[in-house]
Amino acid sequence: MHLKGRQAEKLAEDYLSKRKYIIHFRNKRLGRYEIDLVCEIEGIIVFVEVKSLSSRSIKHPYESVNQLKQNKIIKVADALMKSQFPDHDCRFDVISIIINNEKHDIEHIKNAFTPKINNG
Repeated sequence: MHLKGRQAEKLAEDYLSKRKYIIHFRNKRLGRYEIDLVCEIEGIIVFVEVKSLSSRSIKHPYESVNQLKQNKIIKVADALMKSQFPDHDCRFDVISIIINNEKHDIEHIKNAFTPKINNG
């Protein structure tokens, strides 16, 4: 991971901690898939993907969390929910950060996406 990605994840972690989220895991992996932050607030497990850019001129950082990326996050989340948090509800958030020199702008998108349930 490059420096800006680490910086963004640290900013996101600090942002969430200040809002009373409990951080359970950072960069939690399942095979080649990863979730940036796994935290908890009011008994809900929150899987957080952190995306950053240096400006919004081309797109917003959160636009990078496409269906393929969501599916990868969901696979890790499913395994964690079964093994670590079987009696909890969960949600998927995205923290989008614009980092420009020493300044940053954080947008926290709660319930950014919902997994599709496969009944078959």
